[in-house]
Amino acid sequence: MSKTSTNLDIVKYIYNELEESNKNKITILSLLDTKTKSQIESFSEIKTSLDNFFVEPSEETINKIKAYSLKSKGECFV
Repeated sequence: MSKTSTNLDIVKYIYNELEESNKNKITILSLLDTKTKSQIESFSEIKTSLDNFFVEPSEETINKIKAYSLKSKGECFV
């Protein structure tokens, strides 16, 4: 595997989007190569950090969007 595809494959691996055969290759590679294992751990930490930044809209914002949507629909049919 080239370095570029390995990095991409690791990201897919972390997000569980890798084909099963490639997933097994990455798993084996991580057991044999400390650099790959370290990359997986680093990418996993980054994913966890990014997941913590996920923000859900407030109830007030959702209600404003719904109200606007209903208002817009009413204008289309008038």
